[in-house]
Amino acid sequence: MFRIGLVVSVLAVLAGCGGGSGGGETAPVDVALSGVIDIEAGTRVDIDTADSLSLNPSPFSGVQALPREFVLAGYVSRQEGAYPTVGGLPGSEYFIDARDQFSMTLAPDQRISLQAFATRAGRSNLSIRLLAPDAGNAVISTAQTTETDSQVSVSLSDDTTQSWPEGTYQVEILASSVPMLYILSSSASNLSAQSVHEWPDHQFAEGEAIVVMEETPGMPAQVSATGMTKARALGRGLWQVRMAGPLSQDQGNRAGQTLSWIENLRKEAAIKQAVPNYLVQTQGTPLDEPLYNDPALGQQWHYELLNAPIAWQLAPGAGEGVAVAVMDTGLFGQPGNWHPDLNANVGQGFDFVSQEYDTDSQPGPDSNPSDPGNSVGGSVYHGTHVAGTVAAVDNERGGIGVAFSSTLVPVRVLGEGGTGSSADLLDALNWVNDDGTGQPRADVVNLSLGGLPYIQALQDAINAGTERGAIYVAAAGNAGTSNPSYPAAFANVLAVSAVDGAGVLSSYSNFGPWIDLAAPGGDASRDGNADGRGDLVSSTSAAVIDGTLTATYAGLQGTSMAAPHVSGVLALMKNQNLTLDYPAVNAMLQAGKLTVSSCDNPCRNDDLGWGLMDAAKSVLAASDTPVTDLLTASPAIVTLSTEGAASVTAALEVYGDSPSSVEIMSVELETSAAWVDVTAPPAGSSGTSFSVRLDLNADALEQGVSERTVLLVTYQGDVEERTLEIPIIGQQPDDLALRNAGRHFVLLVDPVPEGDIFTTVSQATVEVVNGQYQFSFRPDDGVAPRFLSEVPPGDYFLVAGSDIDNDGLICHAGEACAEYPVSGLREEITITAGEAIQGIRMTTSYSRPTISAQAPDVLPRPGFEGYRVLSAQPDNENTKSIR
Repeated sequence: MFRIGLVVSVLAVLAGCGGGSGGGETAPVDVALSGVIDIEAGTRVDIDTADSLSLNPSPFSGVQALPREFVLAGYVSRQEGAYPTVGGLPGSEYFIDARDQFSMTLAPDQRISLQAFATRAGRSNLSIRLLAPDAGNAVISTAQTTETDSQVSVSLSDDTTQSWPEGTYQVEILASSVPMLYILSSSASNLSAQSVHEWPDHQFAEGEAIVVMEETPGMPAQVSATGMTKARALGRGLWQVRMAGPLSQDQGNRAGQTLSWIENLRKEAAIKQAVPNYLVQTQGTPLDEPLYNDPALGQQWHYELLNAPIAWQLAPGAGEGVAVAVMDTGLFGQPGNWHPDLNANVGQGFDFVSQEYDTDSQPGPDSNPSDPGNSVGGSVYHGTHVAGTVAAVDNERGGIGVAFSSTLVPVRVLGEGGTGSSADLLDALNWVNDDGTGQPRADVVNLSLGGLPYIQALQDAINAGTERGAIYVAAAGNAGTSNPSYPAAFANVLAVSAVDGAGVLSSYSNFGPWIDLAAPGGDASRDGNADGRGDLVSSTSAAVIDGTLTATYAGLQGTSMAAPHVSGVLALMKNQNLTLDYPAVNAMLQAGKLTVSSCDNPCRNDDLGWGLMDAAKSVLAASDTPVTDLLTASPAIVTLSTEGAASVTAALEVYGDSPSSVEIMSVELETSAAWVDVTAPPAGSSGTSFSVRLDLNADALEQGVSERTVLLVTYQGDVEERTLEIPIIGQQPDDLALRNAGRHFVLLVDPVPEGDIFTTVSQATVEVVNGQYQFSFRPDDGVAPRFLSEVPPGDYFLVAGSDIDNDGLICHAGEACAEYPVSGLREEITITAGEAIQGIRMTTSYSRPTISAQAPDVLPRPGFEGYRVLSAQPDNENTKSIR
């Protein structure tokens, strides 16, 4: 089997291929597992949480400073006491902290949002106040949460009697009674509703269950004792059943009654597995403004980084006449009525998912490549997102694709939970390779999937398609390892790694000598594009809105998102020259004609291969009639930073085999920016190549704040006067070093829960250092005492999180959580005696993934309370397990 893996954020952190164990190389015997946990950009934690008060009982009486853009988790309570004992979990203490105060720089269009979360002690209301310290702490705006409205906000613009300028203001959070958790976040007013800090609340059919029987030929007679009726065969031993008895008349009790009945089903010897009949659901917020035109929504940065705006000028056909096969989960919608941003560009497709993995209305292969979502939980509509990056239509709504006039060939090879078989993939490749006349059905084939070993039959199919002119592009994978991942590592496939908004290899991206090139894939733990939030790639998706499954958009991260950028650029190139094939493209790549290289001459490295793809250079390289007077910049976006490059020289070149001289008319900044010094050729300079030096004046930047401007280079060519725009980002970051999600408990848990509780086997406790957590587990030596961080061989889920309410649980709503390889899609990790797994990387965040369950025992489900901490004390040589 193979599968996709996902990292989703507010609209969806995804990665494109399956995770891995980070290499598994031999290491000293005192290490069984080690790694690093990154923190989402802008994350902070309240200084006096219950966890910190358990170590130091004095609440912080000052005002905590926050950056302009942030996500902060906090704790307040007007009383002290102990949590009730629940499910054997001891009643740990909570402490008084009636008020939290924060200061920050605010602009009139910014909004401070507060989302409140109940603790095991119950629920109470929280108040938020926005104050003006320079005006005698005048109250500008107030709001209070209620039992029915847990999210409220305040803004400078709420005061209709006075206009408040940009400046430093204070926010107070006030408790009313029992302890509460909260998330405080700052964002532009039109983004405030997009924050999601709770695990998805999976909806399920009341009084129904899906069961797997020990005996599959027919329903055994003895199961009548379990109260099941109206069994319906779903195939392969899977049955849909209903409760025999009546449901409660109290609507609020029906869900609990259903879950209790299912727990009893699980205890029956004849039943191998029983889960609720989950309803398809995903979370998201419809976006009213086109994604590409709104940089704050995160789509524009990756097209700028790709140098797509110039490429679109060079290739006005936008991929017309070129077919791109997206081999993935299918598309949201139905034939003739696909996602509105895709429908006009969708051609004939096919569904190759075998019945074992299929959940659509006609299980098994058929001519309808629709993505039905998952039978359990919701769906991220991965194939729809990938397809949108390739070919979303230019229709003045949502976003656009790189090749927005190309033809999509949707090929469904991934079924339930993003899983498929290599046999299905092989059938699909053979279908794409031959339209019945010996010609491929697609010019470009995108494979945002992985997790396969080397399989000769798949390599043979790729070779056959390559000989017929098809070009294959595949996601490198998201395990942060150099181990080859297939199909990306096959010969005749372009393997694509992912970069963040600054063009730096993403923290999760695979790398190695088999990588060909890089493209924007995003990284939620970084803010390379200076918009105040983690870098995500926005594209087409779907979500349940007001109870209806609706076409919408999602922000994801992953090499799955990087690969379709390359596929889209190849479509632009094929539009210019239909004869282009893999050997020709590969030769151009290695000659430095398609990418922004990291050196003066064409060269490669294991992170980015031959470099970051440059769409404009690529289109020009493919053009039969190249433009000879078009000036372009390399790099296309300049990032100046006190932690990175404080000085960048942008090379301005006229593209083409026989470039014409152009005359520089002017070089100026679009807006005044004292933080950047420009050294440029004087007006009247002529030639085919120039350079502009950009130097950071860090003293003119506020620490921790990013600024943007655009350098406008106006020049005269053979035909007309044109203007080249070079976005410039200036950063004096303190965010990375100051990121803090609170003390973290890193757990290895048994992947098979007992009821709703996962058993923690081993634990490490870590504090933040320079914006990261470093953790390590040791092998279990079998000698007493057994320390918390000792782990015996076996299969585990690796999870981590904060316990800011001090209730002995992590990863419930309102607390930070990290799961390996990505939050929301856990994968088992195997500890083997005598071997060490090193280099594991995860990202912790207070934002929750918008994807829902891919499988019933993989994601939190109704009744999930969090992972249980073994000990609240720091892990050291003298700390024994208390289990």
